[in-house]
Amino acid sequence: MRKVTSIHADCVAAIAGWITGGTYPPGTTLPIEPALCSELGVSRTVVREAVKTLVAKGLLTTGPRVGTRVQPKSSWNLYDPDVIDWRFAAGVDEDLLRDVIDLRLTFEPAGCEFAARRATAEDLARIEAAYVDMAAAVDGRGRYFVADIDFHTSILAAAHNQFFAALSPLITAILKVSIRLSVRNRDGAAASLPLHRVVADRIAARDPEGARLAMRRLILGAREDIDRGGPVDPGFIAGVGG
Repeated sequence: MRKVTSIHADCVAAIAGWITGGTYPPGTTLPIEPALCSELGVSRTVVREAVKTLVAKGLLTTGPRVGTRVQPKSSWNLYDPDVIDWRFAAGVDEDLLRDVIDLRLTFEPAGCEFAARRATAEDLARIEAAYVDMAAAVDGRGRYFVADIDFHTSILAAAHNQFFAALSPLITAILKVSIRLSVRNRDGAAASLPLHRVVADRIAARDPEGARLAMRRLILGAREDIDRGGPVDPGFIAGVGG
C-alpha cells in the first residue's frame, strides 16, 4: 500500500482544486509533468502518485497520445469524502446544495425511524451526550460543529444497519457541508437546538414515525437557514470547525 505523506496529500488537493474550481474543466488536459512539478514544487514521483490517486477517484484519466485529461463530473466518485470536500472548498452551487439536502432527506429520517426501533441504552446515551455537548457549545463551552456531527452520526449508528454503517464516511462528509453552511453564528445554532431535542426525545420514546418526521423538519430547517443566510460570527465559527 502506498504511504500517504503530507506532500502527496497537498499535491493531490492542489490538482483537485484546479479541477473542481474550474481552472481545468472537464475535457481539458493538464500541463505536462515537468510543468506540474515546477508549478507545485514537487518531484515527478509525487506528481505521478497524485495523478494516480485522482485517476482512482475518477477526476482524471490518462492514456497514450491523450495525456492527463479531466473527466466529466459524472465520472467522479461523488461518494468519496475527499471529492466532497474538494467540491465544497471550490464553492457550493445550487445544484450541489440541493443534492446534499436530498441525500440527507433520503438517509437521515429513515435512520431516525430505525434508531427509534433498535437503539440500545448505550446508543441513547451517546445521542443524549452529543445533544448536551451541542447545548454546552452554544453557551461557549465546547465545539458545536463536532458535537452536531456526533449527534447525527450517533443516530445513524443507532439504526444498526450495516449499509448505513458502511456509508458513515460519506454521510459524515455530507453533514460537514450542510452544517457548515447552515450554522453561521451562535444564534443560529441556538435556534436549532429545540429541533434536535425533539429528534432525540422521539427516538428515546420509541416513536419511529415521530422521529422520522422530526428529523425531516430539522433538515428542512437547515435548508431554510442556508437560504436565509445572515451574519457569520468568525469567533463562533472558529470554535465549531472540525
